[in-house]
Amino acid sequence: MASARARFGASLALAVSATLLPAVAASAAPTVGGATSFAAAARTAAPTAVTAPASVVLPRVGATGRVALSAAVRSNPTLRGRIVIAVARRYAGIRYRAGGTSPRTGFDCSGYTRYVYAQLGLHIPRVSRDQYASMRHLSKSQAVPGDLVFFHTASGRVYHAAIYAGRGYVWHSPHTGSRVKLERIWTSLWYVARIKI
Repeated sequence: MASARARFGASLALAVSATLLPAVAASAAPTVGGATSFAAAARTAAPTAVTAPASVVLPRVGATGRVALSAAVRSNPTLRGRIVIAVARRYAGIRYRAGGTSPRTGFDCSGYTRYVYAQLGLHIPRVSRDQYASMRHLSKSQAVPGDLVFFHTASGRVYHAAIYAGRGYVWHSPHTGSRVKLERIWTSLWYVARIKI
């Protein structure tokens, strides 16, 4: 009798798990304008998709935002990208300012991307067109978080830079009256590029 009761209990637990887990996962999924945002999910979710080899230690992002990358992390786009995103997130809420290049004064789009990369000891040009020209160009399917996204006109002229956050989102300093934020990509007119290491 006890073993039959145990089997029934195990079957019931399995059925409940199969029913509730998809609902819990769906409720934790990012929504635009909903209670659960991608930013909140990105801050709280444990990194499971990318694990560093035992010999690689991922640095923590300190209060200043500055990070010294090991050679192994610096040369690995996925590992490096995790740190880029951690640094980019630190400046959420900094106001947009045309020509702005620091958290004290505010950021324009390329001032923000340049500042974030500089915190990792990675130096890129000042303006978005020059940033794009200096980098390795990728297809959208090759993008990993931490790569740069460059928005362009129908004729191909780059006019805006952002940091790819994954799942179709970017961290960026959008325009006058706005602040650094995580936002869904709103157009199909964008390029992906990666810093040359």
